[in-house]
Amino acid sequence: MYKNIYRLNRISQEIKKEISYIIQKFLHDPRLNQFSTILDVIISKDLSYAKIYVSVNKINNNLKTSSIKILNQASSYIRFLLGKNLKLRIVPQLVFIDDCSYIEGNKISNLLKTLQ
Repeated sequence: MYKNIYRLNRISQEIKKEISYIIQKFLHDPRLNQFSTILDVIISKDLSYAKIYVSVNKINNNLKTSSIKILNQASSYIRFLLGKNLKLRIVPQLVFIDDCSYIEGNKISNLLKTLQ
């Protein structure tokens, strides 16, 4: 059981690294923000699905949702490149999700600093 958890963590870290590289080098969409960060990758136990949590550094909420929409539309292309770069028997389906926890954490941290 522990080997399986360790393997899933290793694969998710490799997928995170490769997707970051693919977005930076191969997606040249001007609507896509250059300051998006992949925070986490959660893979299902059977490696068929992967949820990619992305933090998009845009103030306008419409621009954030459009960036996530662009990434989800390009997920098949990203998956194709991921399959070429990683030696996996099953390349998971990719779903990009906006993760606001980092921004909310910064807001709470700033509020706590002002109270001191």
